[in-house]
Amino acid sequence: MKKAVVVFIALILGINSFGQSTSNKELKNNIDGLFESYSYYNRFVGSVLISKDDHIIYQKSFGYANVDEHKKNTEKSIFSIASLTKSLTAVGVMKLVEDGNLTLDTPISTYFPDFMPDFSKEITIQHLLNNSSGIEANIGRTDDNGNGLMPEETPITFDELLEKFKDSKLKFEPGTAYDYNNFGYLLLANIIEKISGQSYADFMEQAVFKPSDLKNTAIASFKPLNQKTQPYLGLGMNKIQNLNSSFHPSWLKGAADMNSTTVDLFKFMQALDNGTLLKSEYRNKLYTSSQEMGVNEMVSGLGWVIGHKGGEKWIYNNGLLPGYASVMGSLPEENIKIIILSNATSVNPVIDEFQGEVTFVPEITDKIISLFQGKSIEILPIPKKIKNTSIVNITKEYQLDDKHSLLLKKEGNTYTLETADNEPWSVFTYTFSRNTNENDAFSETALFFANAMSTQNFEGLINYANDDMKGFLGTEEGLGQLKGMWRNFLQHAGKFISYNIFKIDGDDVKNVHIRFHFETVDVGIVLSLNTDHKIQGMFMDDSVKTNHINTVKLIPISENEFFINGHQNGGMQDLKITASDKGLILTDGSINFRAEVMNP
Repeated sequence: MKKAVVVFIALILGINSFGQSTSNKELKNNIDGLFESYSYYNRFVGSVLISKDDHIIYQKSFGYANVDEHKKNTEKSIFSIASLTKSLTAVGVMKLVEDGNLTLDTPISTYFPDFMPDFSKEITIQHLLNNSSGIEANIGRTDDNGNGLMPEETPITFDELLEKFKDSKLKFEPGTAYDYNNFGYLLLANIIEKISGQSYADFMEQAVFKPSDLKNTAIASFKPLNQKTQPYLGLGMNKIQNLNSSFHPSWLKGAADMNSTTVDLFKFMQALDNGTLLKSEYRNKLYTSSQEMGVNEMVSGLGWVIGHKGGEKWIYNNGLLPGYASVMGSLPEENIKIIILSNATSVNPVIDEFQGEVTFVPEITDKIISLFQGKSIEILPIPKKIKNTSIVNITKEYQLDDKHSLLLKKEGNTYTLETADNEPWSVFTYTFSRNTNENDAFSETALFFANAMSTQNFEGLINYANDDMKGFLGTEEGLGQLKGMWRNFLQHAGKFISYNIFKIDGDDVKNVHIRFHFETVDVGIVLSLNTDHKIQGMFMDDSVKTNHINTVKLIPISENEFFINGHQNGGMQDLKITASDKGLILTDGSINFRAEVMNP
């Protein structure tokens, strides 16, 4: 059965909201409040530069470039820019095209005749640039079949990589699909060297860095060293820690081996816009020689992604490496440029299984764009000291429903919220734990399916399927897949405990969301039901979360409001609690769950 995500809920949480901006001063204050709130919770460490009509309207740095040396980030701090490197490499390649030394249609067999000889004549320079080559060989990413290599601390030569990938094949015909590929940019860096007769670093210095006046940008090095930032892990936690091991830059040459500053990247974007680097004909090819990515009408250009935010064109690139995150983008219709460089991630995104946000840079970027578009955003609430200390210790119990209640406790100046009841549950998963109030024919179908799955007794299930799904639910092959799924759940999630329907949405066609609660992990399945209440589709529901934390610390933000930091509790969503003598409101995203006080 094909796994698909059918529902994605963006939980943008917080308390304070910013409304429409009427002046640059107000806009700047709103942006500053956004960064200050994320910095307070250690969710942003780094530097930012934002411009409008080529005038810098916001420039500020947060956190430390080096904690041990007590050196703070400044506008001069130099960061690894990770995959933003590709945007500059693409300009270097396009400079060769402009000078007549190369074409976008040139096949890579021209330069690597012995590499993938059965396929290299079909792969062009453009395919490498817009990630449409289809090459199995990759670095920093591996596919389901194990193709690809992860970078290591020891250096590697290009010839050694070619040898490792000598048996690579194509995933698809070049130019027909999108698949992000770092190795393609290593090939491009070496093509630059073959054509120019220079090292990749020397060519980029001559063709891109110097014309743009990039004084603090370098390949695989920092200039000067005293402005180098130390990469950190633990973003969003109470403390960050040094990232002491990383990969050698030779593994990602041309793809993610540059270091730069926000100021230099701003100069680069200006030089690209004003024709200093490329004539308009060749600059425009960066954005028009594209490949559809298959997501939200986004396309991959040559080193850039072209998408939309709030109906406006958004041309950008993101970067992510262990300890570093970055974004560089523009809203060309408004001539707005946004550059954010960070030297902290929550975990090593290559090897760690942490389920929280690896970086908050994309989230922050979306909110900045919303502010420019005059929209309200929500920021993280800054804690306030509660003045009323007359009651030292209190405990109040609140009932959410007949199966879930909460204990709000105050001990000295510490507030906590504890889940009660016989069956363990977490405040972060209440959305999935509670039962929907709807009880109709759609629920009847879903409950029959849930019971059939949990008991592995599928007799009669075919009666709840439409004609198409009868070919699946009424065959040994189809039921064999369901049985195999259940065995896999039990193997990886432990003992089955219970199931419930937590949401039903849709108009004529209903999506019924079922949560199967196991010993260690919860599993979600969505049934798509037609107007006759018959199953017409079935999907895994990745919105279902698992959390076993039953006591959380409350952060006071007013006399009766509290913030729950989800990122520090297993990487979950942030929550808000509003409490009074009469009741309590648990806010999860845009949903409010009301609880009545017990034994007032």
